Amino acid sequence: MNRLGFRNWLKRQEISRDIKLVQNHHTYIPNYSHFKGDNHFALCESMKRSHLKRGFSNIAQNITTFPDGLIMINRPLNTAPAGIKGANSKGICMEHVGNFDEGGDEMSKEHKKTILWLNSELCFKFDLFPSTSTIVYHHWFDLKTGKRRDGAGSTKSCPGTNFFGGNKVQDCEQLFIPQVLKQV
Repeated sequence: MNRLGFRNWLKRQEISRDIKLVQNHHTYIPNYSHFKGDNHFALCESMKRSHLKRGFSNIAQNITTFPDGLIMINRPLNTAPAGIKGANSKGICMEHVGNFDEGGDEMSKEHKKTILWLNSELCFKFDLFPSTSTIVYHHWFDLKTGKRRDGAGSTKSCPGTNFFGGNKVQDCEQLFIPQVLKQV
């Protein structure tokens, strides 16, 4: 769906669980080379199969964004995602199709708009002030312990070393959050 469709859908959602975190991830694979402009469902089905093979009960993410700016709901918002160990029970997980590590995909203009807008919309829906306490990157959490260590320990690069300028807390504070705040 497009942004307006998502906004209308989100307004109608009654969420019974406490949401305190908006998680940002990149898929890495599939990336932009796998996106054909009409294979949104096929890409999500492929991710779901991969997640089921890894022992998840469903696709990990609640929401997926695509290079053309469209949005897909994958897992009910009332169901905790399987996105970040230690940060799922109160989280909403977004996977952004693409490899946003340095040297990977260059994010499209429409994708950027959707990601910024979506972070803002989710913060508004759940009464969260956009900050690095409410909008989080997978990279900040230790994969083994699930503790937030701001990039120290055993981590992934997710949502990418070049996601809106970087995946560090400082990058998010200086380069991502200000753009999310402009969406309000």
